[in-house]
Amino acid sequence: MGNENGTWIMHGVEWDDPECLHTVDEAIEYINEVGFLPLFKNDIPGFSLEERTVSEYWWSEDLERDPWEWREIIARSGKVAYGKFFDKKAGFISKEWMPYFVNYRRDGYDFDALWEDGKASVRQRKVMDLYSEEAGLQDEEYFSYEIKAKAGFGKEGEKGFEGAITGLMMQMYLCMRDFRQRTNKNGENYGWPIAVYATPEHLWGYDYVTSAYKESPEESAKRIAKHIIEVYPIATAEQIKNVIGLKPGERKEPAKRAPKEKEVNYPANLLEDMGLKMKSLTKDQRMGLEYILGLLKPEAQAILQMRYEEGRTYKEMGPQVGWSAASTSKRCKKAVEKLKDPKLTVWVIEGFDAHLGGYDDQVNELRERLLKDGKYKQASIVYNTPDYLTGISKQHSGALLRQGYKNIGSLCLLMEDPLWFDQIPGIGYETSKKLSRAMMRAGFLSVHSMTMKVVADRNLYYKMEREKNE
Repeated sequence: MGNENGTWIMHGVEWDDPECLHTVDEAIEYINEVGFLPLFKNDIPGFSLEERTVSEYWWSEDLERDPWEWREIIARSGKVAYGKFFDKKAGFISKEWMPYFVNYRRDGYDFDALWEDGKASVRQRKVMDLYSEEAGLQDEEYFSYEIKAKAGFGKEGEKGFEGAITGLMMQMYLCMRDFRQRTNKNGENYGWPIAVYATPEHLWGYDYVTSAYKESPEESAKRIAKHIIEVYPIATAEQIKNVIGLKPGERKEPAKRAPKEKEVNYPANLLEDMGLKMKSLTKDQRMGLEYILGLLKPEAQAILQMRYEEGRTYKEMGPQVGWSAASTSKRCKKAVEKLKDPKLTVWVIEGFDAHLGGYDDQVNELRERLLKDGKYKQASIVYNTPDYLTGISKQHSGALLRQGYKNIGSLCLLMEDPLWFDQIPGIGYETSKKLSRAMMRAGFLSVHSMTMKVVADRNLYYKMEREKNE
């Protein structure tokens, strides 16, 4: 649709033209065939729904023939995504091509990671908080006026609502899920249909929508550009760039703005994300932090070091670890979640040596309980090193000693957690069987205990491991 001498002109085709789309089903089929399609005429000739429909039927309110009505039906169908995807103008993207647009336009970022790396505006954050995965809101659908109210836009609040929403659609974080009328107190519909917004993940699931994160954003862009050339060979490089759109990393900063020096406040930044309100650490507490970091897998230790000690963005970290920015963000957050376990944070709060001293008191209490229960043999060896027991080698005893479990009593307390061996570097599932059985033979563990059930059933172990990491 173009403005010629002050008059809006539609550029359609005749009804009997072989390229004419006559029904909404034909339109959906064609969009899925070409992969993506703007609603109105643009720089690439023939690359729009407008140029494949009859001009006279637009805004005729004929559900069968009016392409303006079709856009509502298509959005509602969930077969094709609809939104302002092309140069801030409306268009459609098929399910097949959505992952590639998502990967390129988002630059490999989920929104939370984009925000944390300082590449999203406060306005956009207020909108996307309404779809927060952490709050279980990822499948919500909102009228545009509901977003305005809930995100604080309006007369007394934030300005720039349309710009924020359009930007989020261009970056593939939102789409128009439907068009619905408002409902009054009596349950009656009234007024014009209003846009309802949701995330592409709501349409087709997170795993599918982000499935192209495994390739670089540049590869996705090349894939889209190649497809445009195959379908519309007359398209120029500049026209193709307008269709593909800019990704967040390519947005130009004002010329006068000098790059900001990275301010890294380690370990306070990590402690804050762990939920610990500790501005500084004693030497003993620092030892406790280093200890629990050492319990994580090497890859988790590496991404935490890059993020918190070196102050790198998720985008900068990605090439080092071979993941997208979104995947790096999720793994980083997962590692921090593990550190939030009270059994681990206590090492930081109390300090390494101080917490070990607490174990001595607990071992003393354990010995008293054993004597009270008439288990004199067990009570007599709680202060012996773990390799005193048959089945526990000096090597494994050394691994336990390095983590502060210096005697059989402290090992007994450790094994109250069925997944205790996850806390000891160098001791995996198979080795845990030997140590647990040695403790059972010595009378410290019951064959019916959950610890023994876990080492006897690997499937149970996997199940508990998954539940622990969720």
